[in-house]
Amino acid sequence: MEFIRPYLTSLEPDISQTICSQSIGGYCSNSLLYPEASLLSTVGLYSDSFNISTPPGGLSEWMGKEYINIGNEVIKVSPISHNSISVAQRGYNGISNMHINGDIVRLIESKDIFNNSFNSDYKQYRCIAFKNDSSLIDPSGGTPSYDISFFIKQNSRNENSVIKIALEQPSHQYLLSSSTRWSEMQIIDSSLIGVYADNYFKDSYLKVVSGSASGQGRLISSFDSLTGAITFYSSFSSSYDFSQNVDYEILPSPAQRISTGTVSPVVGESVDVTNFFNADESSPLRFVSEGSVYNFSDLSPNDIIYMWMERTLVKGRENFDVNNIIINVQYRVSG
Repeated sequence: MEFIRPYLTSLEPDISQTICSQSIGGYCSNSLLYPEASLLSTVGLYSDSFNISTPPGGLSEWMGKEYINIGNEVIKVSPISHNSISVAQRGYNGISNMHINGDIVRLIESKDIFNNSFNSDYKQYRCIAFKNDSSLIDPSGGTPSYDISFFIKQNSRNENSVIKIALEQPSHQYLLSSSTRWSEMQIIDSSLIGVYADNYFKDSYLKVVSGSASGQGRLISSFDSLTGAITFYSSFSSSYDFSQNVDYEILPSPAQRISTGTVSPVVGESVDVTNFFNADESSPLRFVSEGSVYNFSDLSPNDIIYMWMERTLVKGRENFDVNNIIINVQYRVSG
């Protein structure tokens, strides 16, 4: 079961990211890096066709595409036109496996993350949010993930284009709580008094999950540790019923947001961002609670880790030939 999934990042929270090359930090968007469907049949080692479910957003994004991923196997298929998929080449990345009914199928060629805009050092940068989505699978609470590591399974086959990765830890992770009282501009939560420092949640996104304002959210302008008051940049509608307390969630804090994809994020231990590494299977970037240079915590349900990618092009060489890479995320789950 896939618990950790990659999302594009955005300047605004709780929206879709429709311009993939603008995934340059900020908030975790609602757009998966790779659109997903499910297998509707078992795929053997020599199967040359199979059926997939209709993706949540429909098949329009899949139409005419020719590369999908199931597990660790990349499969080239005939141009997709419906839910019945015909195989053109199994094990396109040198890996062939059996797959069972219900396995996740990912479309892996629809997102143009990189473009032809480079800085004077022929570098460009992108940011992806990896989120523990186990609560979508288990609504009763989800499953924590730990001993997480990231590495590049297959770097660009263009010897003139190299991609390195770095990890950024949010300043805070997901919080679900209840108001003591609330109004158009504030939520007061006595359970937070003295627990977090002033402005701990500043610029994070709060969303009401029960009551008359359910589904509505606001950006946090300040947090007062002495009173437990969370104040917003803009008010909720006065038409909501403020006499009834509400449950709310605060989403993980945003990553750094760079002004353009040609500007490097600030990296180093002082800002909870690793340096960029050419991490491979023998020396991955680890995301563990202890024993690491970068002392990140484990990922509970709805928590996030941000991954930055640095792409370097040799001066005067072609940009886009054989630039596809495969990044693996390995982790353990409880139970």
